[in-house]
Amino acid sequence: MLYKVVAVICKNLLRLIYRVKVEGDVSLGGVEGCIVYANHTCYLDPVVMGGFTKRQIKFMAKTELFKNAVFRYILTKLGTFPVRRGEADLSAVKMSLRLLKNGEILGMFPEGTRNKSGAPMDAEPGLSMIAIKAKVPVIPMAIVSSYRVFSPVRLIIGKPIYLEKFYDKKLTMEHHREISNSLMGRVFEVLQEAGKDT
Repeated sequence: MLYKVVAVICKNLLRLIYRVKVEGDVSLGGVEGCIVYANHTCYLDPVVMGGFTKRQIKFMAKTELFKNAVFRYILTKLGTFPVRRGEADLSAVKMSLRLLKNGEILGMFPEGTRNKSGAPMDAEPGLSMIAIKAKVPVIPMAIVSSYRVFSPVRLIIGKPIYLEKFYDKKLTMEHHREISNSLMGRVFEVLQEAGKDT
């Protein structure tokens, strides 16, 4: 209930501040259990992704955000859970798998941090590892914006990508990193095309 209220408020606020345009299927193809992933340039990215799609997206966020009791309460109520960056966080992986098994939507930023350069960064292996372990599709999203006041924000939602050819195969972390980088490559292809239109 809280998520829906916050999503509506955020959506209306963003529309006042930015010119938001959404392209693609806001129902995320009706897929039960999937990972949505995107480029990450601003702290508002999760708000755009969650506010302008019709499904609740549960994000993992860096543990530092959970140190403040008020933030921790709000984030937890919104379905956000902590992840320790730069290391293998088994508790975050287990939570992700549990959510996906229950048919929920998991939101990820595979680069692991905000990237304002516009150039691809090396993706973390977690996107591939969790998607293949859970046997769920992934949906790319590209966010095109400078986030300057009254500037346009484009949320471009791709189609589900299925990774069945990797199911039940022995994959190393390097394999997962390569797959994650390949998936992020799809996002940056869209960003490059979007840049030509501006």
